[in-house]
Amino acid sequence: MRVLAIDWGEKYVGLAISDPLRIIAQGLDVWEIKGEEDFVSRLKRLVEDYQVKEIVLGYPISLRGHENERTQKVRHIAELIESVIGIPVKFVDERLTTMEAEKVLLEGDIKRKKRKLLKNKQAAVIILQKYLDSSSLDT
Repeated sequence: MRVLAIDWGEKYVGLAISDPLRIIAQGLDVWEIKGEEDFVSRLKRLVEDYQVKEIVLGYPISLRGHENERTQKVRHIAELIESVIGIPVKFVDERLTTMEAEKVLLEGDIKRKKRKLLKNKQAAVIILQKYLDSSSLDT
């Protein structure tokens, strides 16, 4: 049973997928946001192709724990995914994941232009690994 993670950015969506045993997260893709309908359609195909049974979505709250405009957008996207695709969506606190992703990409000596594009995918990997690690502690 695979888990898919989504990091919803302003222009791009980063995607990461777990291995079938739900131990390791790996980057999958980066999509340019071209509207909700396009996103859900592409996501539905991805869910079918990878036999995804669970989706985690990065939950953007401030460092002080307050919700904001992006939080509302992510909630809306989660509701859309659940209603159209029919898979439960769980939220994972994504505070500082973008900074952590940027650090990983810098350490990997990735050029600035490419880093900007890969940032959301790496953030999705971090979000998913955090979720997988916390799930394994629950069992």
